[in-house]
Amino acid sequence: MGGAGARLGIDFGTSNTVAVLALPGREPRQMLFDGSPLLRSAVCVDTGERMLVGQDALHTSISFPQSFEPYPKRCVDDGTVLLGEREITIEDLFAAPLRRVATEARLTTGEPITEAVLTFPAAWGTHRRATLLAAAEQVLPTVRLVAEPVAAANFFVEVAGRQLPVGRCAVVYDFGAGTFDVTVVRRTGDGFEVLATEGLSDCGGLDIDAAIVERLGSTIGSGDESMWARLTSPVTASDRRASQQLWANARAGKEMLARTTRTVIHVPLFDVELPLGREELEELAEPIIARTVATTRTVLGRIEDAEQTLAAIFLSGGSSRMPAVASALHRALDITPSVVEQPELVVAEGSLRIPATATGSSAVPAAESTSVDAGGTAVIAGGTAVTAAGTAVIAGGTAVTAGGTDAPAGAWTTRLRSRPARVAGVAVAVVGILGAVAAIAALSGNDDRDQPGIGAAGAVASSSPTATPTPSVTPTVTASGVDSCMVGVWREVSDQSTIKINGRDVQFSGAGGTLQTYTAGGKVTLDFNKSKDPAATVSGVKWRQRTRGTASANVYHRNGIEYVSNVRAKGSIALYRGSSRNNSVPLTLILEPSEYICTGNTMRFFGNGSSEWVRVR
Repeated sequence: MGGAGARLGIDFGTSNTVAVLALPGREPRQMLFDGSPLLRSAVCVDTGERMLVGQDALHTSISFPQSFEPYPKRCVDDGTVLLGEREITIEDLFAAPLRRVATEARLTTGEPITEAVLTFPAAWGTHRRATLLAAAEQVLPTVRLVAEPVAAANFFVEVAGRQLPVGRCAVVYDFGAGTFDVTVVRRTGDGFEVLATEGLSDCGGLDIDAAIVERLGSTIGSGDESMWARLTSPVTASDRRASQQLWANARAGKEMLARTTRTVIHVPLFDVELPLGREELEELAEPIIARTVATTRTVLGRIEDAEQTLAAIFLSGGSSRMPAVASALHRALDITPSVVEQPELVVAEGSLRIPATATGSSAVPAAESTSVDAGGTAVIAGGTAVTAAGTAVIAGGTAVTAGGTDAPAGAWTTRLRSRPARVAGVAVAVVGILGAVAAIAALSGNDDRDQPGIGAAGAVASSSPTATPTPSVTPTVTASGVDSCMVGVWREVSDQSTIKINGRDVQFSGAGGTLQTYTAGGKVTLDFNKSKDPAATVSGVKWRQRTRGTASANVYHRNGIEYVSNVRAKGSIALYRGSSRNNSVPLTLILEPSEYICTGNTMRFFGNGSSEWVRVR
């Protein structure tokens, strides 16, 4: 159980991190961060490249939104994230909030940390657990991992005094800010075993907040749509500050209605207060809660003797404190759920109650345990991902599944974890994006976060060109058919392309930077290693496409049209939503003719967008 010194129990959540501290001979107590038991898991990199977390990260994100990752846990399969211009490994991203916890613990106690117990979702496979453990070991000694529902069940039995005889089962209903997980555990002689688990990655308290904001918008936003858009799709720092305040007010109002029947919510910019009652809140939350109850029924249906052995329902996660949650579960299962005053602390404190040798610290039976990303993938607890929907094929691509296992060559499995608006089952598309010698193969984006107000999803090329070139004088050509005007080295200075996001055309713009070299002998090479990222802002979130690598091809020109063949390319194209890498594919060029104009030292291409180039030599 650890020697002299402090012991930490940490629940690293999608939206918030909670920690409980235990000293020898004393009961565990919750840690406070800036006066709150909830430390925002968010990470933001400032101009000095410091990794800020919690409220510091939220504050800094107002000025540097491109350097902000609000939900690091959702990036577990990404390998790296891009915060501003800095690429950060997921291990370092996870380590940032854990480091803050460790620092606060040492400052609070003046004692060394002798053991840290870190919890993980029961459906996480070995790859994800290894990522979490590697992050924790950067900042904490003697780290032990415990499944979240096992920790929660221990809390209810050991701390809250709930009765659960050996051999009987309990439902652990974990309704957090960003996600929902439900697990059936069975009491054993020395702990708990996980029988089945399932998760909804697009279902949490933030969805209820989004429903509240939408209701506020229907009440007041129609009166001034442009002002409402400043709150829901902020562009300036002042508008982002107001938007952040709106969502905080919606969340505070929701939490207040767990204790009272009426409240008011202040709407920034409009500077008005709108009433919200518990009945109205329950009406807004009903579809979301209904999904969690249906998922609970599904998981129970996997247990052969569930009806005979189910004896308790344990509620954990801050969103479970809504009275409507307990009422809905009681109606559905005819068992009164066990509720505690601070359900968000259940997992962290429960983890400290589990001896290192106890059953259930990490084992989850793969045959029964699945976590389903909305419309995307089902992840078997052992770490293998099974595609449920939303699979697309890219020639030559290799897919890394959500559980961390390589899929067969040629498949790219998209993960769909979006909120509040989303597109399910979006396939990776091939689109023209840079408009250079040939269109560059790009990819679709699918919004995989639960950040409020973000509704972008799959990006698909627009079928209509954005510009038509003015006919040019018939060019002179070399013996190989290359336009003599184009022979030389060119640098791209701007590019624009149109991509469909969530069914509407969005213009991506960039400052170029790509180098392109034409030879009189009919060869062209492109160097993307210094290219600037084309970007667009959708619902207040910045999307960027980063291309790195080189490509070459045979080329000739005729009547203002460029034709390429025999493409050879090495590199990658990655699409970022905010700081997180959303998708990536190998670099290639599309063999599609492109219209162009070349006059002296300037050159333009047209097609799915346009690009402008200047001669270097």
